[in-house]
Amino acid sequence: MKAWAPFLVICGVAFGRALTASPPELSPESDDELLHKAFSVVASDESAMRREAAKTFPSDPWSRDDDFHKREWDKIHGWGGSHHVRTSDVVWAVDEGIRHHWPHSNPALLQVTVPPCRPRAIY
Repeated sequence: MKAWAPFLVICGVAFGRALTASPPELSPESDDELLHKAFSVVASDESAMRREAAKTFPSDPWSRDDDFHKREWDKIHGWGGSHHVRTSDVVWAVDEGIRHHWPHSNPALLQVTVPPCRPRAIY
């Protein structure tokens, strides 16, 4: 029984902590102006992010697009965190902005298609 004592104490402390812990603070609801700003910030860098992705994967369109979306995710997550906006709200804003042609300062049209996935010849 003595061998189990440390385990039981740790479990008791963890259980007590779980019962008394407060939930994380929720982000406030986002308003339309903030969501339009989020879309504008993310969409305005699309051409630059796609150029960088093309440098990483010059001959593989699907991997290039995948790399772009990783960069886009980093931008979404970073902007949402710095402005105390839920990441899901920023993703929603990007989706709605593309669908409804919200204004942005990207020099080119936003790309809304995905290249087909083809296996690479070299792994």
